[in-house]
Amino acid sequence: MPVSTNDGLDMLSQANIAEWRLCAPSLREADVADGETLYRQGEEPGFLHCLMRGVVRLSHIAESGAQITLAIAQAGDLFGRVAPGRASAHSASAIGDARVLMFAPSDVDRLVANSSSFANFLSAGLEASRERAERKLIDRQTKTVATRLIETLGELARAFGAPCPHGYSLEIRLTQQDIADLVHASRPVVTRIMNDLRRRGALDYRRDLICVNHLALRSLAKEKSADL
Repeated sequence: MPVSTNDGLDMLSQANIAEWRLCAPSLREADVADGETLYRQGEEPGFLHCLMRGVVRLSHIAESGAQITLAIAQAGDLFGRVAPGRASAHSASAIGDARVLMFAPSDVDRLVANSSSFANFLSAGLEASRERAERKLIDRQTKTVATRLIETLGELARAFGAPCPHGYSLEIRLTQQDIADLVHASRPVVTRIMNDLRRRGALDYRRDLICVNHLALRSLAKEKSADL
């Protein structure tokens, strides 16, 4: 799963990366093409990845064969394995072109011991991941699907949105099934709620992109989605 810090991008300065290279001879930057897989479920990731630019989908193939979207990583996020020796329970693949910073797990301990900036980055990221997982679990138990969907769409708009006539256009290709996975709900339920949001002016569609009216979403969130 991805881990991120609020100032993750700030810590990816050229000065910090140059410092990390002194401790991590394996460190390298790589461009990733749209749809390219960084590592697969069931394989041991060869690197700890830090997303510098673009978007990466983390997904799991269930026993039924269904592909479940677990998370959408954005710039500043860490994903993969910190330590070697275990297979991944998910796959990581790019949505659009991306660029990643890659560390061999054998270098991570050396970096933590010798680079305070990396140690702080990793520590803060792990704590952010724990808090995010805790929040998602609490939300699933205490909030309606509509509320979770509204909040998730708002988060996606802030993270990946570009200005458009309706508010923000999500500049990543996400299906309704992807969004249903992210809010732990069935696709038919999410489709119905999204249709209701569109009628209320909170959503629209432009080609294959979702447009989010964040002001309308915020207003609906305050209503606690009681009538969705």
